[in-house]
Amino acid sequence: MTTVFTARTIHTMDPSCPTATAIAVRDGRILHVGTEADVVGYLSGGDFSVDRRYEDCVIVPGFVEAHGHLVFNGSIGEYVWLGYDDRMRPDGTVAPGCRSVDDVVDRLAAAASIREGEGSSVSVIGYGYDPTFQDNYSLNRHDLDRASSTVKILVINASGHLAYANSALMEARGITGVTDDRGVLKDADGHPLGEFHETAMGLLFAPEDFATADPSVPVWNGGWLAQLAGCTTMTDLSMVTLGGAFDTLLATANRADYPVRVVYAPSMATLTGMMEGAALSDHLSGLRDANTDRVAMGPLKWIADGSIQGYTGKLRWPGYCGGMDHGFLILDEEQIVDQLQPLHELGFQAAIHTNGDEATEVTLRALERVLTEAPRPDHRHRLEHCQLASRDQFRRMAQMGVGVNLFSNHLFYWGDIHRSSTVGPDKARRMNAAATAQREGVHFSLHSDAPVTPVGPLFTMWCAVNRVTRTGVVLGEHEKIAPEAALEAMTLGAAWLLKMDDVIGSIEVGKFADLTVLDADPLSVDPMVIKDIGVVGTVLGGQPVVRTVQS
Repeated sequence: MTTVFTARTIHTMDPSCPTATAIAVRDGRILHVGTEADVVGYLSGGDFSVDRRYEDCVIVPGFVEAHGHLVFNGSIGEYVWLGYDDRMRPDGTVAPGCRSVDDVVDRLAAAASIREGEGSSVSVIGYGYDPTFQDNYSLNRHDLDRASSTVKILVINASGHLAYANSALMEARGITGVTDDRGVLKDADGHPLGEFHETAMGLLFAPEDFATADPSVPVWNGGWLAQLAGCTTMTDLSMVTLGGAFDTLLATANRADYPVRVVYAPSMATLTGMMEGAALSDHLSGLRDANTDRVAMGPLKWIADGSIQGYTGKLRWPGYCGGMDHGFLILDEEQIVDQLQPLHELGFQAAIHTNGDEATEVTLRALERVLTEAPRPDHRHRLEHCQLASRDQFRRMAQMGVGVNLFSNHLFYWGDIHRSSTVGPDKARRMNAAATAQREGVHFSLHSDAPVTPVGPLFTMWCAVNRVTRTGVVLGEHEKIAPEAALEAMTLGAAWLLKMDDVIGSIEVGKFADLTVLDADPLSVDPMVIKDIGVVGTVLGGQPVVRTVQS
């Protein structure tokens, strides 16, 4: 049976037919695109129906979030929200922001009081704290001990690159003054402060802290948060591809009633610590061979440095303007080459996190060596965030065929802080330089890094088009891109980065019938209201998505 969906306007991202008013769908794929009269004419004499539920709406290709963390984003509804801004939870309720450290302590204390007496294995987990919104005040064990001296408390920084612990948690993990792991901050007497950076965060985590009664709930929640924002494809760009949590992701997201397609990126920081050589390549090859239309392995994820607002990103001269600098390379040039080279030669794609411009430089040098040693057409290695890349670095990306996924949401959430406290006004105005990427011919997309910021393709487009900070400052007038370019970045550009532009990202014959339905046209409204456009719904494989009761 063929279904024809009609709309007021359809933006296809197909240059041979850029706009339309009707789409014919058969077997989950696009059969015809054009005016209603033309499409119905093509089908005359056949068995078809016309679905007019979206006839007053605007249809665009299904939004593709090419850098998010689906399961973690779905998990934050289970955690204590400690971010500065209000945050919508998966059930539609809103958790209010914490505007002071006392708010943070009080919220943790309330959660800990509920857990008192439940046993030593119980922890309270908070997420979203960001010192840059609290006068650069970092939490420490004394603050968290005020919340509870008995219940273990773990707080994950908004960036995901720092964490904080109370004394009860550090005692349970055996962390003392003699713990000398890099990233464990200590006071003048040599005692751990309770602040942990980057790889040192691993000292705090234990599987039981993150266990839920039903491990499929975060997977469902992450999927619905993405679908509500208009996504038809969502990523989990640092997945531990071993164990029960991964098995749950595969089983849940492969269900016919799951609301989005899922692309996951294996966490190489985890895997390289557990296996190497043939064992590693066999594991990754097995994952790739198990791909389905609903769930697929994407690029392999490496992390080269930390976060800029956490002062752990690795910057070129002159460094951080505010004097705070914990930046270091998690992976140097030699490590990137050693880990990537054999997997590149086996045809795998890399996605490498580089926030600071020095980390980008180191990573580009490594990629140049890898590609010189083993040239490979259409490899589509990509840099993630890449927030401070310079014009010459974008030029080199284009020469090598390297794509980039820019974190445009930073311009609003942290733009003012970047101007004044992290990198200064000159570097800040070139942050997430989508216009430069476009001019230099680099394939690019834009992303939310959810849950670091909420998944929301329309908001992400708005950020790249307007580049407005919280206080209304335009951060880099000449790096603005047109709404058409932003829409392409969130659809076909993201699909290119995922090596899926043959099946998603545009409304073309033969591709999956994945559609996002909007109540206004992002290409004709005032650019400042793009973020306010409503998502009417999504269509996945030709079927309108309806929220189901999980079973």
